[in-house]
Amino acid sequence: MANLFAAQTADAQWKWISPAGVVQYSDLPPPPNIPLKNILAKPAAAPMRTNAPAASAASASGLPTASASVPKVTAQTQATRELQQKLEQDKRAKEAAQRLQQEFDAQTRQANCQHAQRQLQTLDSGVRLAEVDAHGNRAFLTDAQRAAQRQQAMAAVASYCR
Repeated sequence: MANLFAAQTADAQWKWISPAGVVQYSDLPPPPNIPLKNILAKPAAAPMRTNAPAASAASASGLPTASASVPKVTAQTQATRELQQKLEQDKRAKEAAQRLQQEFDAQTRQANCQHAQRQLQTLDSGVRLAEVDAHGNRAFLTDAQRAAQRQQAMAAVASYCR
C-alpha cells in the first residue's frame, strides 16, 4: 500500500494543501486561490508564484501571459498551415485545369487540321463540286469559286497544322 502512494507522489510534480486541509498531488499547478505557504512541493523547472493579484493584473491589463500566447500561436500556425495547403491545392487545381485546356485545344486544332486537309484534297482532286443555294438548288462551283475556297483551305491548313 505504501508503494502505491509512493508511485502517485513520484508522478506528481506539485504538492499542496487544499482549503479543506487535504494534501493534493498533481502534475498541474494548484489553483490560484491556494496561498504560497500551502504549496509544499513544485517541479524543479517551474517558477513559484509570487502573488496571485499580480498575475491577474497582468491578464486584466491586456498583456498576454505565456500560457495564453502559446495556444494562440499554435492556432495561428495551424491556420497558416491550412491556408498554405489550400493555396497549394488551388495552384494544383489551376495547373490541372490549364493542362486539360491545353489538351482540349490540341485536340481541336488537330481535328480542324484534318478537316482543312480533307477540304484541300477534295478541291485539288478535280472532281466537280456543287453547293446548295438558299432556295435549295444545286449550283456547281466555278473555277473562281474553287480557287477562292482553295485559298481558304490552304490558310486553314497553315493555321491549324503547325
